[in-house]
Amino acid sequence: MRFHVQPAWLFVCLVIVSVTGLCSQAQTIDAKLVFAREDRYIAEEAVEHHFRGAVLAGMDGKIIFEKAYGPADEEWDVPNSLKSKFRIASLTKQFTATCVLLLQERGLLHVQDLVSKYLPDMPEAWRGVTIHQLLTHTSGVPNPDYGSKQSKNTDRIGATPGELVTLVAGQPLDFRPGTRWSYSNTGYMLLGMLIEKLSGQPYADFLKTNIFDPLSMTDSGYDRASKILKDRASGYNLENGRLTNADFIDMSVPFSAGGIYSTVEDLFRWNEALAHPGKLLSADSLRQMFTEYPEATHEGQHYGYGIVISRQKFGRLLYYHGGGVNGFSSVIQRYPKERLCLVVLSNLESYKPWELADHIAAGIFHLPMPKEH
Repeated sequence: MRFHVQPAWLFVCLVIVSVTGLCSQAQTIDAKLVFAREDRYIAEEAVEHHFRGAVLAGMDGKIIFEKAYGPADEEWDVPNSLKSKFRIASLTKQFTATCVLLLQERGLLHVQDLVSKYLPDMPEAWRGVTIHQLLTHTSGVPNPDYGSKQSKNTDRIGATPGELVTLVAGQPLDFRPGTRWSYSNTGYMLLGMLIEKLSGQPYADFLKTNIFDPLSMTDSGYDRASKILKDRASGYNLENGRLTNADFIDMSVPFSAGGIYSTVEDLFRWNEALAHPGKLLSADSLRQMFTEYPEATHEGQHYGYGIVISRQKFGRLLYYHGGGVNGFSSVIQRYPKERLCLVVLSNLESYKPWELADHIAAGIFHLPMPKEH
């Protein structure tokens, strides 16, 4: 925040400027000390727990720390960099929710509409589900059995969104829509189908023309294994303490529930767009996105539109989302009142990047790590 000082009372002004300068200098020194400690901690995580990835911290709209760690490709001994592209998995849901809100702003839908109004081939048992309920995971639409032979086969050969939904189309809803919360990847795949139907564009193209290009997110996109992608990080896992290549997954499978790749700097641009009305979404759309809906409550936290809303860490309001897919894990956290953004992307599936982000936040706030809920 900038303060405008009137030219009168020059002596008082000089004192204020001097004190402000000292405070600013102290804050700068404190930040350097905090991130020097955090850098050492993350380096230790890379050695002791195989962390590999990239980390960014931003405050007041500016990047105050960013660094990459560990290999992007273990076999070729290529290190991660700030340009390394990681699969962000379920962080994709924030983008899908934004696409829906953009379509609403253009008068093509309303979030309280029934999904079946636009996707008439939905199973009969699901026809009472609204778009809002898909966005907040309160629809009762079931997930596939990810451990089944059929699901594992689909991971390797890929599938269309319609084929993915068909895997569970014969199942009843898990509960009456709007009465409970349960995380549903299928629900966000239906939203992707809705976006394609109403925009007349493939999901990947709608993302590019309406989000990535306007925000200059030049290192982000919808992932395809067949695409030659410069600076793509390879995915890894730990099995009995031994590092292995991650199992293959065709990225048509996570689709609009988890198919995007990005970098830490691009996700910081994304964070800034959601923090400022009018940069991408209107104030009303952002209000809907970050509302704490009473029916979308789980373990004391709320789920907005592609956003988890929590007050369980450090006693501060926090917006966040994590993600995990074969070989990768991710998190973005925003403390809106402190204007603090933390992004951790990892090409190690078993790593928990939200714990690393919590550690950085604890250092910044000078508080102990939060207890697990």
